[in-house]
Amino acid sequence: MKTVNKVILTASLLFSGLSYASNNIEMYKSPSCGCCTQWANIMEQKGYQVDIHQQQDWTNVKREFGMPAKLQSCHTAVIDGYLIEGHVPEKEVARLLKERPQGIKGLAAPGMPMHSPGMAKPGDEYKGFDVIAFHDDGTTSVYAEY
Repeated sequence: MKTVNKVILTASLLFSGLSYASNNIEMYKSPSCGCCTQWANIMEQKGYQVDIHQQQDWTNVKREFGMPAKLQSCHTAVIDGYLIEGHVPEKEVARLLKERPQGIKGLAAPGMPMHSPGMAKPGDEYKGFDVIAFHDDGTTSVYAEY
């Protein structure tokens, strides 16, 4: 019965014009990076399923999405057609998946901001960094300020 209800819900969302966002994340990170693992743990606690690919080089993934080099961070994630670079808060990932703004290819928290998810101590406020959107036309913009 649960499967039938899920099929009906999915069909209802599709026919109503709403998108059905996936909660599956493909994450690429260095095998030795602990802060990346912490970010993945935070995302899993928020209900996402994170598949971690531990490797030394994943520039092909960044290139595929046209991510500007100036936005690079220590890990890269792909969710529902968007690239998420670095320690982007789950709140902004959820907002992106809900709003689906036209022309945005992904979000980035460049570098390794000290007070970002996975870098901050558990329970600390996220602060002192921006989340940057990168667009189809090669431009960037501030998506959120912390």
